[in-house]
Amino acid sequence: MNNNNNKPRPFDVDMSPFRDFMQRMDTFFNQSFKQMNPLFGFRPFWIDVDENDSEIIVKANLQGYKRNQIQLETFGNQLRIIVQNNTEKDAIDHKKGSQYKQQTHQQMDRTITLPFEIPKNETNASFHDGELKVTIPKIDNRRKYINIDE
Repeated sequence: MNNNNNKPRPFDVDMSPFRDFMQRMDTFFNQSFKQMNPLFGFRPFWIDVDENDSEIIVKANLQGYKRNQIQLETFGNQLRIIVQNNTEKDAIDHKKGSQYKQQTHQQMDRTITLPFEIPKNETNASFHDGELKVTIPKIDNRRKYINIDE
């Protein structure tokens, strides 16, 4: 006899192993970048993603950067944090009679993928004391519920 009570219902899946796996992957790449930092002069930024019943909170440690160096972009269910650092240096060597100009452009970005489309108008971001905080509400406008008549 087949007992259907033991089968999981659709969307009744424990996602904690997947979240643990993604956290371990993120930690692995963060640690890898920490080791590469002295070799290549990278200044990667670290992110932390947390969620509760009503929202997802993304925090990025951006110490040393200013608000105008940070850009947020959403595309469907992805949030992209872009940090740009442009420097320009002019120098004159009066003894040699030469002048040089050095320009540097660095860009780093991190992309976070969520299981739902990001509602742009309801999403908020703040930047204080080197910490970027993005609050994304869990809203799914495509989800519809159907009443069942008796």
